[in-house]
Amino acid sequence: MKFNQLNIVASATVVAVSLLSACSTLATATPGEKMTPVLYPQFQDILSQSKLQVSDPAGKSGNKSEFGQEGDFTGVVSDYFYVDSNSEALVFGMTGYKNRSEVRVLDNFKTDSADTFYHLSANLLPINPREAVMNSDESNDSMTFLQVHNAGSEPSTRGSTGGGYIPHPLLRVVYEAERDGLTDHYWAVIKNNAMDCGSKSGNKDKQECKDAYVKFDLGAVDMKKPTDFDIIVGNSHLVINVNGETKVDHDISYWAHLNSYFKAGVYNQFKEGTSEAHFYSLEYKIEEK
Repeated sequence: MKFNQLNIVASATVVAVSLLSACSTLATATPGEKMTPVLYPQFQDILSQSKLQVSDPAGKSGNKSEFGQEGDFTGVVSDYFYVDSNSEALVFGMTGYKNRSEVRVLDNFKTDSADTFYHLSANLLPINPREAVMNSDESNDSMTFLQVHNAGSEPSTRGSTGGGYIPHPLLRVVYEAERDGLTDHYWAVIKNNAMDCGSKSGNKDKQECKDAYVKFDLGAVDMKKPTDFDIIVGNSHLVINVNGETKVDHDISYWAHLNSYFKAGVYNQFKEGTSEAHFYSLEYKIEEK
């Protein structure tokens, strides 16, 4: 996908709103202009430490291109990545199965340090998620907002992946229309081992792959106001706080050999729809204890 096909512009150009309209008190009923995210001080720190991975909705499922390399987001704005001038929310949106609009934090880190803890904090609101997934089949009715992914077990340059990579994130924080009798909830989907269970791995029939994931209910989605998430990784533990309450504290000692990194935005795991999520804050920090 070429740069201009994404409609990336060099300044805070006014663009007609074309994504889903908001239905909440914070995501205003009348969306504002699409503004360049890096112009907003509250997002400058996370963007300076990230790059943007975004799909072309007209392209092959799962395609992606990268912008804002090395944290330079000057002029990076599109229909799928912008700040709404009314709400000042950072908006991610995307159409197409397995397509995405996400920032990838450049730092790769180890999860087993006893004294260093990595945080990704977000205050986010999904917009009309049930409508987005309603035309998909029941096995594909989710969208991902936050991730801890792996960058392989071998050294790599900042923002890249090395050898020993497995095609599975450690964590996905997702919206699911229905799961275990619950409707419209957030869930934490955690890889419960470090085995490669990809289609080419030869491991898919092993018991470890059949039991590869554990899922934690993070609570019902509030469709009218955003939810606070704080993901903390360190000392071989993965902790997820939701609105200040610890929902998950999971031992991830099995992940120690893999380098990890954070992602935030939207990743579609549904068909025939468009996702949209508004982030009122998004922060990455390293805590030394």
